[in-house]
Amino acid sequence: MFKTFLSRKFFSLLLSSSISILVISVLALSDSVIAGVMLGEDAVMAICLVVPAYSLAGFGACVVALGIPILYNRAMGEFNKEKADRCFAFGLFMAVVMGLILYTVFMLFGDAYLRFYEPSTSVFNAAKDYFFWYKYTILLLPIMTLMDEMVLADGDETLSMVSGIVQIVGNIVCSIVLAKFVGVEGIGFGSFFGTAAAVLVTFAHFLRKGNSLKLGFFFSFKWLVDVVKYSAIDAGTYLFLACFTVAMNRFITFAYGPEMLVLGAVILFVKEVQIVFDGVGEAFTPLMNIYLGEESYDAVKKCYNLSLKTAVVEGLALTLLMILVAPFIVELYDISDPAVYSYAVLGVRIEVFGLVFLSLLYLLSSYYLLIDKIKLGFVMSALRDVLVVTPVCVVLGYFFGIYGMFAGVAIGPALTYVITVLYIRFRYGKDNYPLLLSEKLKGFKHKFYEFKLNPESIVGTQHQVEKFLVENNIEQKTISKAKLLIEDLYMLIYEKNGVDKAVYAECTVIIRETDVQIITKDDGVLFDLSSEDVIAGSIIEFMVSGYMEKLKENKKYLTTMSYNRNTFRIKYEG
Repeated sequence: MFKTFLSRKFFSLLLSSSISILVISVLALSDSVIAGVMLGEDAVMAICLVVPAYSLAGFGACVVALGIPILYNRAMGEFNKEKADRCFAFGLFMAVVMGLILYTVFMLFGDAYLRFYEPSTSVFNAAKDYFFWYKYTILLLPIMTLMDEMVLADGDETLSMVSGIVQIVGNIVCSIVLAKFVGVEGIGFGSFFGTAAAVLVTFAHFLRKGNSLKLGFFFSFKWLVDVVKYSAIDAGTYLFLACFTVAMNRFITFAYGPEMLVLGAVILFVKEVQIVFDGVGEAFTPLMNIYLGEESYDAVKKCYNLSLKTAVVEGLALTLLMILVAPFIVELYDISDPAVYSYAVLGVRIEVFGLVFLSLLYLLSSYYLLIDKIKLGFVMSALRDVLVVTPVCVVLGYFFGIYGMFAGVAIGPALTYVITVLYIRFRYGKDNYPLLLSEKLKGFKHKFYEFKLNPESIVGTQHQVEKFLVENNIEQKTISKAKLLIEDLYMLIYEKNGVDKAVYAECTVIIRETDVQIITKDDGVLFDLSSEDVIAGSIIEFMVSGYMEKLKENKKYLTTMSYNRNTFRIKYEG
């Protein structure tokens, strides 16, 4: 599973991206749990009222942040560092502006928002106390989201993971300590403290040797349109979750009474946890963007297939886990009524049967964003999170009671998945599902190779490249140059890293109209293969240095996601 450059990088990104995404859910869920254990049902219901506001703020933060790494990695995929720098500078500017806008809105209209739910006086006062410090968490949310995404996109999975852990631990510890003294307001401060600490951790990335991010501010209306466009799908998740939560809270109050509102918190627990499925999309996004920028479509297929298997496994694993721990989840909310407790436990076990379909829908929507099928991905997200599941829950809940409502949470995603697959197969053709690459692949000739570096694998790859070029009637001189370049480059990488270090590499060969393009990647020590100024310490270094001098402008090196990446073009002579 971890034996290729792609799989090693993907699973490394998956761990840190899943933790980063879970932070958003855990931040809200941990507050509810701490409130339930330490303060009682009123505090839980108070936090439940604030959660939709946090989801709306998450939407605002994501709409100016999530498109940045997509555009940044696409620019890096095109070897355009100047464009990538402008992209990040724009993201920093918009994150600051959005944070100030969100803070101002909730400062002015926070009380009116809470009164919309018509809560009891004690619940309203508790929600107001909690919301006081939570507004400062919302202020930092856009910059936190941007930095976490960009640190991950720049290949620093470890720091991204550390940042997430710091945020969770800081929030939980601070909330538990302060809840004893100042009640629910202390839990709100704990969220702010954890977020502030995490932001400081992410800025340590600028001290890293492999850092490619450059601080600055930049604004352009054109960039704003592009960023919002590419942020829309994932940002919409938070907007749709907020709409679903508001609708379910109102329905539960109307259909079963305000004393049953705690069931909304139980439903929300599973809906918040489902966001972990977006970790697969977060993990493959930087890799996919690089491959799409390079036009390495074989690599795109491999990356998607790996992601698909991971999405299914995640969905099944989380389903089984939630069935087993359902009683423990419900106990965290300190539900005193035995009947409500029973409804909640079985309800959790019912609603998790839709998790595999949710995982697959998250994967598809993330992928369609990257290939510019943005409307398709956005509609899929809306159907998945609110447009299908909400009416299904309301209808089943109205006719079949509380368990019908929980069943709607499971049936909604399954129904959405069936609708989505049927539509895409009908609209784009069943043979074109799911990647929709048939138009790009028409007449396009390329091969993708991945291997662990050693003399045998290098020679083997060289022979495969030769066979591919011969089959496509490339002239012998170009073939000889390509063979020599591949052998010498990878042997130099092997030499630089030493025989005891495991180094994994990729090679993409593209036949273009005027040349053969060779793109190399490796996860070994960082150094510029394309430099003509390498001090020759070995015969291989001498040969590569001479070859680079002959290539002149037909070569580029760019550190991407903290790994080596080069492109070379061998012009036809005939």
